[in-house]
Amino acid sequence: MADVTLTDFYTRVLRELKVVPPNGTANAEDRQQVIDIYPHIHDLLLERDLIDFGVADSVPSRFVIPLSKITAYQLTSEFSVSEIMLSLLKSEGELDASPISKGERQLRKLMQRPYVESIVSNQYF
Repeated sequence: MADVTLTDFYTRVLRELKVVPPNGTANAEDRQQVIDIYPHIHDLLLERDLIDFGVADSVPSRFVIPLSKITAYQLTSEFSVSEIMLSLLKSEGELDASPISKGERQLRKLMQRPYVESIVSNQYF
């Protein structure tokens, strides 16, 4: 799967919030809300080593789902979201939650170093 452009990513975030229908397009005002908050969220995640790409770069496909959920949760106060939707987005996209949200867990897993098996020889004295 190819990387996702920022424009498409912003639309995905608005779909998470149910502001844009599945095949619809976002209006300029709604998209601007996402554009305004995205650099802040990107910086937070970069500081925590949860992502490894630039703020102006396309979003790597493996990061799209968790990042869109985290971004959507951060925007719930800007859009009228039902209590049920708020609860769902919170469990999927809240940062520094206890227990850790699904989105943050996915980002942590994506950024883990791969396990490298090596044999260690014993030294006897």
